[in-house]
Amino acid sequence: MTTPNGNNSTQTRPPTVNAGRHAIERRLTHWLEAADGLVYALVGLVFLIAAFAMLGYSVAAFPDNLKHDGFPLAIVTLVNDLLLVMIIMEVIRTVLSYLEARGGSLQPFLFIAAISATRRILAIGAQMSVAGETLTSDKFQQAMVDLGVNAAAVLAIAVALFLLDRRPELKD
Repeated sequence: MTTPNGNNSTQTRPPTVNAGRHAIERRLTHWLEAADGLVYALVGLVFLIAAFAMLGYSVAAFPDNLKHDGFPLAIVTLVNDLLLVMIIMEVIRTVLSYLEARGGSLQPFLFIAAISATRRILAIGAQMSVAGETLTSDKFQQAMVDLGVNAAAVLAIAVALFLLDRRPELKD
């Protein structure tokens, strides 16, 4: 329907309807942002508890691992567990940076990926050194492929981090 001045009457709304709708949207957005922050904070708290639990378990399990598996394998297990704690802490750092900036960043996830790949490289190397002469050629070949893939991942992550640092608009 067209009004006498040529405007379409279905396109215009009274200003009070628009203002009321915008006020409701602002309140709802504020509430959702607060709920989002609360959920992220709770997830961060659970991750922190998990990190402390894993750290405690790693230290407490070390003497038993030392007694049953020997020093080399006990150290490998300890380092592996500690790297897992570092991964959990990096996830917490990601949650904190989200809460502080109200936005995500690629950089913390790249750090987590680098730590994970490094953790796998160390674990494979340690397992191979413990296996020693008993390592079959198939297992050796599989381990070499796994090492190569993880080394390539670390290299790709390092390049990605370098490129992110060179582009100021993509920094945290």
